[in-house]
Amino acid sequence: MSLLFIFLVFQVSARAQESQSYVAHYSYRSSAASVYKDPTSGVVLYIETDGRHVAAISSEGKLLWTRAPFEGLPYYRVKDPQVSGMGPLSKWDTSHGSKAGEFVAVFLANSQFGLLRLSDGEFKFQGQD
Repeated sequence: MSLLFIFLVFQVSARAQESQSYVAHYSYRSSAASVYKDPTSGVVLYIETDGRHVAAISSEGKLLWTRAPFEGLPYYRVKDPQVSGMGPLSKWDTSHGSKAGEFVAVFLANSQFGLLRLSDGEFKFQGQD
């Protein structure tokens, strides 16, 4: 009986040591479109279902721009990273000159991140995880 127990322990540890691909929480992206409304400017950012194109709509309902702002980023982890989320600026961003109502924070599914200018969709790359 003890030999069987030792055998099972070795089997479990061998499987636990098998190499696996690293998958982080930001790697998941829903196929549904997403929306983020900037509380300062009232601009609504709409992430298309492809996850690559973003449209900005003014608080009056006027389309400001539509573009794929991440096209020029160098390869990192995946060929065509998609937007995994958007949100308000961090305290670090505002302390380094970025203003709420002018930019929003953007997070890509490959763990790259930066700021998106609300007026024209220009992407300011900040780094990668």
